[in-house]
Amino acid sequence: MTREELPPRFDPAAVESKWQAEWTRQGAFRAPENPPGRTFTLILPPPNVTGVLTIGHMLGNTVMDVLVRVHRMRGEAALWVPAVDHAGLSTQTAVRRALAKEGVRLETLPREEIRQRVEGWKSEREAHIRRQLEAGGFSLDWSRYRYTMDPLAVQATREVFVQLFREGLIYRGERIVNWDPKLRTALSDLEVLHREETDELLTIQYPWADGSPGGVAIATVRPETIFGDVALAVHPDDDRHRAAVGKSVRVPLTDRTVPVIADASVDPTFGTGAVKVTPRHDLLDHTIYRAHEKELTLLPTILDLDGKLTGDLVPTEFRGVDREKARGSVSEALVAAGVVVKREPYVHSVGHSERSDTVIEPLLSMQWFVRLGALAPAAVESVQSGATRLHPERWDRTFFRWMESLQDWCISRQVVWGHAIPVFYCDACSTAVAAVETPSHCERCGHAPLRPDPDVLDTWFTSWLWPFAVLGWPEETRDLERYYPTSVLVTGRDIMFFWVARMMMAGARFTGKPPFSDVYFTGLLRDELGRKLSKHIGNSPDPLDVIRERGADALRFALLHPNPVDQDGPFTPATLDGGRNFLTKLWNVVRFVHGHLAEGADAPLRAPELAAGAPLEHRWILARWRATQSALDTALAAFELTEAASLLYQFVWHDLADVYLEWSRDALSGAQGEVAAREARHVLTFVVERTLRALHPFVPHVTEELWHAIPHRGELLALAPWPNPEDAAADPEAEVAVATVLEAVRTLRHLRSEHQVALELRPKAFVRPVGGAVAELLAQQRSVLLRLARVSEMTFLPATSEAPPGTRGTVRPTGEYFLEVPEATPASDTLLREQGRIEAVLRKTRERLADDGFRARAPPEVVAEAETKARELEDRLGKISEQLARAPKPVPTEESG
Repeated sequence: MTREELPPRFDPAAVESKWQAEWTRQGAFRAPENPPGRTFTLILPPPNVTGVLTIGHMLGNTVMDVLVRVHRMRGEAALWVPAVDHAGLSTQTAVRRALAKEGVRLETLPREEIRQRVEGWKSEREAHIRRQLEAGGFSLDWSRYRYTMDPLAVQATREVFVQLFREGLIYRGERIVNWDPKLRTALSDLEVLHREETDELLTIQYPWADGSPGGVAIATVRPETIFGDVALAVHPDDDRHRAAVGKSVRVPLTDRTVPVIADASVDPTFGTGAVKVTPRHDLLDHTIYRAHEKELTLLPTILDLDGKLTGDLVPTEFRGVDREKARGSVSEALVAAGVVVKREPYVHSVGHSERSDTVIEPLLSMQWFVRLGALAPAAVESVQSGATRLHPERWDRTFFRWMESLQDWCISRQVVWGHAIPVFYCDACSTAVAAVETPSHCERCGHAPLRPDPDVLDTWFTSWLWPFAVLGWPEETRDLERYYPTSVLVTGRDIMFFWVARMMMAGARFTGKPPFSDVYFTGLLRDELGRKLSKHIGNSPDPLDVIRERGADALRFALLHPNPVDQDGPFTPATLDGGRNFLTKLWNVVRFVHGHLAEGADAPLRAPELAAGAPLEHRWILARWRATQSALDTALAAFELTEAASLLYQFVWHDLADVYLEWSRDALSGAQGEVAAREARHVLTFVVERTLRALHPFVPHVTEELWHAIPHRGELLALAPWPNPEDAAADPEAEVAVATVLEAVRTLRHLRSEHQVALELRPKAFVRPVGGAVAELLAQQRSVLLRLARVSEMTFLPATSEAPPGTRGTVRPTGEYFLEVPEATPASDTLLREQGRIEAVLRKTRERLADDGFRARAPPEVVAEAETKARELEDRLGKISEQLARAPKPVPTEESG
């Protein structure tokens, strides 16, 4: 590539599409089938075909791509497997909504047509997701693309179900589940969203069954479930109700009586300390019922699968009425009956279906379950022993806490889309058999055909097998042999239990190995109002739109820097501006370098051997590169992705651009002779080429383009060797010396700013060094100091001399510094520009505060922060006005007068 082929401006669209096509053409990311050496394996957490990727997905994907590219450049066989998830319930719900807009009810369609509709939806979203992943420049091996309902996934899912069923670890039974009455299916806890709501809390008096005065009062927000009560329960140590235990009360609006029982699970601080026990519609109530099952024989059903009151125990006027409408009707009936003691508003957390937004109904339902208690110990031991490491380590405690209180996992769903439960029933002899292949007849009695179970499996039942199923299990494939266990799992902490822990259980059970050695949890991205970026809220843009506007590399770098990847943090247009500004800086640095390199120069294998007495700046930049590369390797090993990005940012922006290029400008230009120019070019070529290699995993497109514009070895930067810090020598003496020079520069710049010396002026500077070594160093670097500090002269003062007249000074560890400050400094353009800038920011801040919508939506702390910012800006403007007023006015000349 000639110099003319590196444009003055970075065009992300042209550069990114060019290199994505070239990487694909050369098969850069296809992992070998039978690698001889070390391997590094990642699985892409399969995104749901419900919708498309969000900015949150791009964060995790960027982290994974950095890791896999680094290991690939280190010469390891690096495999990153792409996939998508069928996302059974959520995908069917999305299709249901789409059909509703067409006036079609999904429930009225035949099962086969529902499947066809969902398949069509899946194909569209699958294609869009792939475009997003390719646009992000993620180095996935598309030759190994998988889908959680492809034939291999079906085989693995059925094999696991049948094995666990035969071992007694999968069973069918009645348990309290999260029931969605609108979608008529059970939900996982992950599919339930809790939010605070205000309901009416009724205190209801249950009169004594024998007709004597009084009774027991309870508080409830669900009076419509009163018809399913089988008891009242109190804490055994609650003195208020101790005498009531063993007595009976009458259930209001009915002719039934129920006992008062004592149970230690009752919370005596809630309401009156007594609770109604409705065992089919509350988990705690069901637990109490099971503990007292011998004395509580009745287990009534009062709500159907649609959430309507039903059954003989429900008075006829309420039967068939939806639970929410019945709540009001029953409340008024209780008031009319004279049993309502108190009515008051009550704020509490209410679970809603993530899929339909319907309030969840706890429901005793016949479902399929996995006994997790038998599988969990292997996962716990894996983390305790260090075989699996969680990053950051603070999540260990959360993991162990969750694993201590496991409930059996409900794996059945009452929808069409998903893996069929591989259980078949004989209607002749009532035999139930689990089988990988559909049986032709009943082996017990010979009856045919068998009736398949109507439910499908929870999506997570396939997902928990993914680290080994994606590599071909249960077949003994080459990929499974060489690439399993996988290396790192990158995911969100919100699915630590629902996915991560279950994968660890499955890996140990079916392969005898932990499925990954490390788990890295990313934080959550939030908008300017502190809200989580979410498709549901509508504040998470399609990454493709961001990439079209800003470029993939700008997006990638903004996701990693400056906000810590493992913590929740803001992602705003300003964050993207920072990423784009860094790429512009990098582009300009390499263009500058490109302009000083001779055609046909060779790529350096190692840092150039510097002659004795080599310029300080060359020794320093090589030492800084070595230190940065070493720190980068340490940060990556510790999964400190933001620290890694920050190291490269600081090196490029500060060490290379602000210091070294300014310092070596004369040598590069030839002003110091050809020998000096050649030495500077060699140093610069080495540093820039190695820096592009180190930056490549973070911003692959722009670095590939720039790498090809300078001397390099190899066809692709994506496959170039990872930089070795040992390629350059350590030089602590040079680092200390340059730090001293830079302190002098910063000090003089600070004096200029503090005393408002106009930018166009070149004042004199004076230094009283602390010793001869500092004086000698600053004298040697006088020309650099003059240029970087923008001063005209530098004079060294004796230790006993007074401060020069007309100067202002300050003290630093290396000495005292003085700067000439003219008595009549005119009001500079800098002050006026600062005044204009602050006025513009203040105007925007005031407009924001005047927006009623902002004050209504934003958290109080955000509003308070904006108000404080406005006051600070007003104070700053006042001070600038005072400074401008005090500034001497220029004396009129004959020309001006």
